[in-house]
Amino acid sequence: MTRKWLAIALVVIFAVSLAGCATESGTYDPYRSAGAGALGGAATGAAIGSIIGAATGSAATGAWIGAAAGGVIGGVGGALYAAHRNSEIRSAQAAAQAYNYQGQGNVVSVDNVSVSPSSVRAGQQVNLGMTYTILTPGNATVPITLYREIRYGGQMVGSPYQTTVNNANGTFSDNVTYAMPGNATPGAYTVTSRVTSSYGTSQRDATFSVQ
Repeated sequence: MTRKWLAIALVVIFAVSLAGCATESGTYDPYRSAGAGALGGAATGAAIGSIIGAATGSAATGAWIGAAAGGVIGGVGGALYAAHRNSEIRSAQAAAQAYNYQGQGNVVSVDNVSVSPSSVRAGQQVNLGMTYTILTPGNATVPITLYREIRYGGQMVGSPYQTTVNNANGTFSDNVTYAMPGNATPGAYTVTSRVTSSYGTSQRDATFSVQ
């Protein structure tokens, strides 16, 4: 019986974690998500504590497990990457002309990367920009995996960002917003932007600073 209640509790955790991430418009707001995650974590932690307390016959056990669960939920709901946008800026024909591409082989290229603004304070947002080009024989639609990694002193900051899009040939602009943690250490940070597909991989680095 206890296992049944624990399974129910886990379902509730994931449901609330996901609910804290979206806005009515469908755009992910990191600050709103962090708040929703914290509030949802506290409320759900209390509910789970009650469930476990009832299942185990110990209110004290339920209370500390509920508090721990609430903290985990709040952290999950407060993810830092948000507002991903991917759009074509150059058609297949224009991209082929720019690369003098005649249908030979494959082109997978990160053309440019940027971080704006180049200097922020802890807790502020930066926009991570990237333009990339995909050229393949026959203009096949290609599943593309887009990555962002932020490092400080060679160490990864949080978890990397990853999403998959399906693009035909062309040049594309990709942007994702990142909210620096409120306790981010001042100094220089490196952003690695990477494009990976079955036709090849390309990446570039950019830097920004936290004051």
